[in-house]
Amino acid sequence: MNIYLTLDYELYFGERTGSVENCIINPTKLLKEIADKHNIKLVQFVDVGFILRLEKFKNQFPQLESDYIAITTQIKTLYREGHDIQLHIHPHWEDCHYNGQKWEMNVSRYKLADFNKEQISDILHRYKRKLEELTSTNAPFTFRAGGWCIQPFEIVKEEFLKHGVMVDSSVFQKGHYQSEQYNYDFRNACMKSKWKFNLDPCKEEEGPFTEIPIGTIFNSPLFYWRLFLLGRINPYMHKPLGDGIPVSAPGQRFKLLTRWTHNTISIDGYNAALLERGLRQYQQLKKEELVVIGHPKSITRYGITALEKFISQNKEKHQFTTFREQRSQLI
Repeated sequence: MNIYLTLDYELYFGERTGSVENCIINPTKLLKEIADKHNIKLVQFVDVGFILRLEKFKNQFPQLESDYIAITTQIKTLYREGHDIQLHIHPHWEDCHYNGQKWEMNVSRYKLADFNKEQISDILHRYKRKLEELTSTNAPFTFRAGGWCIQPFEIVKEEFLKHGVMVDSSVFQKGHYQSEQYNYDFRNACMKSKWKFNLDPCKEEEGPFTEIPIGTIFNSPLFYWRLFLLGRINPYMHKPLGDGIPVSAPGQRFKLLTRWTHNTISIDGYNAALLERGLRQYQQLKKEELVVIGHPKSITRYGITALEKFISQNKEKHQFTTFREQRSQLI
């Protein structure tokens, strides 16, 4: 099986975004050390909108200049050493500003679909161009939507074609959520581990695009009760390394604690305890691809330990790979 370890390289988007050092740079270093130790490569889905915002304000604020240098240096190093750098778009950065002390977050336009066609074209052009600048020879071709908000896809289809973004990894099967800021509905998604699509990333049909969905696992409420209790009993091992606050997700915690839910197979926090179970389920279903998601800002010391154990147990039995390595099979 091909296993993709994918990381959404970003800050938090709540009232406190957290620091670049604690949310991005340091945890990414820890994850890279594990990958290097076992001679595997990671996929970084880089939140390019944040980098462009840093670039816009860095001449006014020394802290932002320092953050910009730290992030761009790390991305260049990751790419030079063979890790995969792909496109992650949180377009709400277009409406965010730095007031000299902190980022003033505005998430009223959280999805690409919240922008008009001309704005979408401009965002894709600028964001992809910046990522190409940072990686020099790399032309990113794989996309992950911020907040998984890839729908409705028909709004962005022509721009994706124009800019050579031919692979998506935003869907996780059976997942769905609705709020004022963002929403997604993957309950009717194709159940394969990879498929072609045209207008709807959830629907398999002849088309120019490929969907490689994020791994999905069905969890009981007891798992999340255990997660929240462990965070209070042993915060050293179970507290995220990032120092920010997530964007509000009304009703999500109550949902997790009261009903069975479909969620991503993830290395974030205590979710990493489910990596082996998720892999076994995918093997039983005879799937050929498993995309694991993570966020450097959300990893914990427990999650780092669990990830390394997962890699050690499976690196001889499965292929840890990247979209960059599999490009000829995907496009």
